[in-house]
Amino acid sequence: MFKRSWRDFKVIELQECTSSLDTAWDLITDKRLLPGDSVICLQQTRGRGRMRRNWSSPPGNIYAALHLPAPAPERFNSLLSIVLGFCFQRALACRGIQAFIKWPNDLVVDSGKAGGILIEEKKGGLLAGIGINLKSAPKDAEMRRDRSMQASDLSRQWPGADPAGAWAQLVYWGHFWYDETLCNYSLIDFISEVKPYLWLLNQKVRVEQDNGVLEGYLQGIDGSGGIMLECSGRIKHVRTGALLS
Repeated sequence: MFKRSWRDFKVIELQECTSSLDTAWDLITDKRLLPGDSVICLQQTRGRGRMRRNWSSPPGNIYAALHLPAPAPERFNSLLSIVLGFCFQRALACRGIQAFIKWPNDLVVDSGKAGGILIEEKKGGLLAGIGINLKSAPKDAEMRRDRSMQASDLSRQWPGADPAGAWAQLVYWGHFWYDETLCNYSLIDFISEVKPYLWLLNQKVRVEQDNGVLEGYLQGIDGSGGIMLECSGRIKHVRTGALLS
């Protein structure tokens, strides 16, 4: 959990950078970014997402990196992307925005991908990269042809929001829910708490893996950070892959 009061956390705002994550790692190396502090870049030139895919980064959206305490409680180590998804799903709910968590690391609003979370760890440091489409979403031509869903943004749910101001609100609630989760939830309690917010819960889904596509009904997540699929009456635990509707 965070060791300082939220009043002591700082947000470093940059007009442009290669990536908020790159900047945050540099600041951590220089001991200028403590756990709880964050970086937000108003425009990225080389933003990255899961599997180091390019993250479209036009002005107007949130491109942030949050320095997390390390190490996390051991019981949550393999669930960190889900934990952060839950924290920011709850933070959006505080703004009256209904969001869902798409395994393993996306935020879904209005049936489209509105954000993503990327956990990076090295040299004892832990960062969460958080991208949220506040004002605009990538055009179809900018997205991968094999994407699992369309993109969406929050321009209708949060009109007039600016990235720095919106991030200040979201990271405040993100801190709150991160501490709340790690301090007060057992692993079983957290799995139960997050379940109603999972995208496509109880629906038939496909999971694309290296060796093929697995189909089944999404039943929830497990303690390893994977999902549970009901396949022909049996539960299968899936730890890797791309979830398709």
